[in-house]
Amino acid sequence: MCDAPSTSREHVPPKCIFPEKKDSPKGVDFRKNLIKVPSCDRHNSHKSKDDEYLMFILASAFRGNEHKSNHFASKVLRAFTRKPHVYSHFMAGLSPIMLKHPDGKIEHSASFKVDLERFNNALFQIACGLFYYQYKTKWKGGYKVITNELMALDSPNAVRTNEVVQRVGEKVSKTFEGQDRHGENDKIFTYSIISDQYDRHAIYMKFYEGIEITVLLTNV
Repeated sequence: MCDAPSTSREHVPPKCIFPEKKDSPKGVDFRKNLIKVPSCDRHNSHKSKDDEYLMFILASAFRGNEHKSNHFASKVLRAFTRKPHVYSHFMAGLSPIMLKHPDGKIEHSASFKVDLERFNNALFQIACGLFYYQYKTKWKGGYKVITNELMALDSPNAVRTNEVVQRVGEKVSKTFEGQDRHGENDKIFTYSIISDQYDRHAIYMKFYEGIEITVLLTNV
């Protein structure tokens, strides 16, 4: 996205999101035909810590398939063992919570504070990469991230806020029903793009078949 010459290829989304062969079912390669875009060395290496943060947030999410859970139990826990101080920082404000499933089942889990600026910026970078991959031009405008994966727990209006966010997420999901999905490894990541004549674009991403995130690219 900068004006420096490209000297490498960056994975979009980051390669670390996709399980390694040794952590995948026998004969399965989730890292085949990954999307790549041109990058300069400085920005490719500079964002590696944000890539790792995003991997942790996604692998820790409530929704997702068994590959997400296996990714957390393998790669993420190995990284935690190597760098406990880094991952402890990722889990600021860690506290126990109870989750109630639609079938009434109660699950003991934990919550932590998400660095929204860092989380949103990492997703914006993915959106910019996908936009370039799709249209072969750079996005220079603003953005907004929409996801119903994150929840407010300690604000005075937490219940109301979560209800609104959930409804918005459901509306966005329905908007993309029937749209073409792109991505070779659909158990890990797929995306769709809707654009209009006003240079507005919605990039819908689905991680691990359950985590839905949309990045709106707009100049307004």
